[in-house]
Amino acid sequence: MHLKRWLTGLVALPILLYILLKGSSLSFLLLLALVSAAAHWEFLTICGLGRSRLEKALGIALGLLLVLSFSTTRPYLPMFFLVFGMLGYFLFYLLKYEEFPQLLPELALSCLGLLYVPFLVGHFFWLWQLPQGKFWLLWLLAVIFAGDTGAFYAGRWFGVKKLYPQVSPGKTVAGAVGGLFASLTVGLGLGAWLSLNASLPGLFGLALVAAIVGQVGDLFESMLKRRAQVKDASGLLPGHGGFLDRLDSLSFTAAVIFYLRFLFP
Repeated sequence: MHLKRWLTGLVALPILLYILLKGSSLSFLLLLALVSAAAHWEFLTICGLGRSRLEKALGIALGLLLVLSFSTTRPYLPMFFLVFGMLGYFLFYLLKYEEFPQLLPELALSCLGLLYVPFLVGHFFWLWQLPQGKFWLLWLLAVIFAGDTGAFYAGRWFGVKKLYPQVSPGKTVAGAVGGLFASLTVGLGLGAWLSLNASLPGLFGLALVAAIVGQVGDLFESMLKRRAQVKDASGLLPGHGGFLDRLDSLSFTAAVIFYLRFLFP
């Protein structure tokens, strides 16, 4: 598993960094759309919403429209497409009413999917467009990946007490502390090296927020997988699971960091 994990990273990371730092806005938007569609498909699958191909295709299509709307110069358009997507679901379930015995749970999960995947993923594009946005996004990726790696190895070497066994039996308190330490270290060091427009206390605060929100996002996705009784969202990324497994910490954090940088530039 470790070999697959590192090999996947060695292949995917250079492509990601090139598009992030050197790619055009179109290439970055298309990457986000592809990742969002894959993660949205995984979410619909583990939540049991993939019985109908039409149902799943509708969700993916509405999600893609929502992600793409973040590229416009009108910031209210994502909210419009979010409302449009919910109305689309309402109409779909209304027309197919007799085919869904669990109507309310399925409708609620479908709408949650729009919020949880494409709506949050769209914030990567907004963060990318901020002053020094490419470097802030690189910083965010490094902070979260460092936290994931630190938590993995700290938990493996020192983990005894479980963090939240009802949701994720493998996570430990030592892993959470190790991940937090790794995120703070990388956040301060990389932020200073990139000369980001933030003070050291500001970088520390943002790294702390990113680390905590990232761990909450990770636990939330673990709860979904626990409920679905699956280990990974899919096997699309060998050694890492699926795209949703990689976005679990990042999506919430990207949105939070964007609003913090937008409100306190």
